[in-house]
Amino acid sequence: MPRSSSRSRNKPVRFGYNADGDPYPTGSRQASARALRQPGRRVVPEEPVIIEKPPKKEKELQVLQLDLLMEKNMKAHHTDEYETEEMVLRRGQSFDMEVKLHRDFMKDSDQISLEFRMGGRPIVSHGTRVPVYAVDAPPNDNLEWGLQITSVEGSKVCLTVYSSADSLIGPYELVVNTTTESGIEFEFDHPTEVFMIFNPWCKQDGVYMADKAKRDEYVMNETNRVYCGTRYKIGNFPWYQGQFEDVVLECAFHLLKKSGLAYRHRRNPVMIARTMSALLNSQDDDGVLVGNWSGDYEDGVEPWLWTGSIAIFKKYMETGKPVEYGQCWVFGSLFTSIMRALGVPTRTVTNFASAHDTDSNLTLDYHYDEDGNELDNLNEDSVWNFHVWNDSWMARPDLPEGYGGWQAVDATPQETSSGVFQMGPASLSAIKKGHVYLDYDTKFAFAEVNAETVSWIVPKDSRKPPTVSWVDSNEVGINISTKAVGKDERHDVTGDYKFAEGSNLERIAVYTASKYVKGAKNFVKDVKQDIEFKVELPEDAMIGTDFNVTVNMTNNATSSRRIYLAVNGSTIYYTGVKKARVVEKKQYVNLDAGESETVSIKCDANVYLPELTEFAGFNFFVMGRVSETKQVFSRQFDTVLDKPDITITADEDITEGTPFYAKVSFTNPLPYALNNCRFLVEGPGIDGYKEEKFRHVMVGEKVEHKIKLTPKKPGTRTLMVSFKSTELAGVRGSADLVVLAA
Repeated sequence: MPRSSSRSRNKPVRFGYNADGDPYPTGSRQASARALRQPGRRVVPEEPVIIEKPPKKEKELQVLQLDLLMEKNMKAHHTDEYETEEMVLRRGQSFDMEVKLHRDFMKDSDQISLEFRMGGRPIVSHGTRVPVYAVDAPPNDNLEWGLQITSVEGSKVCLTVYSSADSLIGPYELVVNTTTESGIEFEFDHPTEVFMIFNPWCKQDGVYMADKAKRDEYVMNETNRVYCGTRYKIGNFPWYQGQFEDVVLECAFHLLKKSGLAYRHRRNPVMIARTMSALLNSQDDDGVLVGNWSGDYEDGVEPWLWTGSIAIFKKYMETGKPVEYGQCWVFGSLFTSIMRALGVPTRTVTNFASAHDTDSNLTLDYHYDEDGNELDNLNEDSVWNFHVWNDSWMARPDLPEGYGGWQAVDATPQETSSGVFQMGPASLSAIKKGHVYLDYDTKFAFAEVNAETVSWIVPKDSRKPPTVSWVDSNEVGINISTKAVGKDERHDVTGDYKFAEGSNLERIAVYTASKYVKGAKNFVKDVKQDIEFKVELPEDAMIGTDFNVTVNMTNNATSSRRIYLAVNGSTIYYTGVKKARVVEKKQYVNLDAGESETVSIKCDANVYLPELTEFAGFNFFVMGRVSETKQVFSRQFDTVLDKPDITITADEDITEGTPFYAKVSFTNPLPYALNNCRFLVEGPGIDGYKEEKFRHVMVGEKVEHKIKLTPKKPGTRTLMVSFKSTELAGVRGSADLVVLAA
């Protein structure tokens, strides 16, 4: 389980203020409401604002029908993939509609106007009541609303409506108003809402992204790849984002309402991203997903079983309760789904060797005794083997010029920010330059990719202070990865977060950041060494098999050396937290001048399997101490065992709406049977989330199972399957299927 200091602390303060000085709830809604009602504090009324309809009169110009031309408009707005009953529009872009009246429209004397209303208290000054009047020409800056009558055919009036690129995001009620020459008014309420989202196609929108290929990837692509493993061994698996399914946008608007975010901030992608990072976890206000790193998931779903976002959003919206359970890649994937649904370009990012700097001093301190044993009671910092967060693309008008573009946001509940478990958005430009004083949470994000690791040796004599044995500035923020644009390959974005390790610019960034960090430490590194150590980890060891770790030592001195070597191996959670020690070796090695020797440490499957986590990861601490020179080598190394892949085959001809069978297969690699087996299936346009129980699996058995599915949409669709049993978890597979139109 993650270090206790981040998850077993006292609850955060339940009332705070945002950057604008506005009060906001950080926990219990009831407690916050009571705080707001204190004497002397201005109380915002909760009663709805009633907008009275004009009285019914004999000669009013009645609206019989309003045709929103959904198919035409949503195709033009790149929203035709959304599976909602409501029309989804992107702000800052025109759209058309047709109004059917009860008599012919008199262009010289009759008037038509519209009104868009949001929430229970629509007010013009708040942007929640938007009157739209006729204009002579389209607004040239996309920052004003307006409408034009494009044609009149008797009682049918065709309109083009221009929306502002600064409109509030969310559901609007739509009202059509008519006025006759004599001033008689009529009001028509459209029965369904209109959804307005961000527009990365519009230059005036804060999320504008010019590159079409990047828009296709970061806004429109429904199938993503999540990277995992260790810096030495990078793996990946597919994830169904499903941003166009109706439940995602429904959940997004529900969370905005639940958050209490002031309506004036709902036009701002910065504030919406920050809000979503808080509401997707359950730490505050019972958000979407419960984080669990304990290994005990009996009362919920194991985090490794999820293959997409839709099942989680559906369960949350159906029950109104946080879904159990998730870990960082699930939080990050949910954030990608919900932000893409809202129109914000977003990518899922994995940072390998991700620092968790608890005391915010830009160093990760590890303490060991003289025999190489880790002193857990002194170690508060940690390095996660990998950690997943997000980058969202947006302007930053709240910061000085030059800090727009990609912004790091993290929905995984690690530490509180302004009393809430949220992080970001933090400008990648600010992170890279070490400008940790800029909003939001830039210091924390900088440490995740730039902190230095420091190994301390604690003497047996407690009167003597610990000494630094090793300092490494290259141990964290490695191979920062995301899915490549337009292809299923890994794209390294480390250069977006930091300058090249060891370069002058990288050292300047660290120095700049340290000026704003209380208690930052600097160490003199002793690089004078004459024993060379080389540690090799297995590259393709399958779970359930024995494997070896080797340490090679070469004496580059002109005289002999005596080396004390200590190697400790532990199973770990992916957060870097150790579960159990499963191997230990200590010995002396004597080397003549120029001599080399290799020591092999065997990891026995019978020993490690009972202690293995679902991550199937190991941490090895290797310490070598040279008697003659007092040189100390102390480093940590991580590795992950392979798991079998699920192979998927399907019928050759798959047609939209026609059931077909997919055959899944894999071989049990463990030396014992698998019990309580389940297959989970998900894919875009294919049936939706499905879970099937399966019989127990014998030792060494090759499993073959058929699953009946029905495709909902034509095109190339990715089918994702995962397998879970009591003994083996995290077995995955995927296949691209071509679905023909019916």
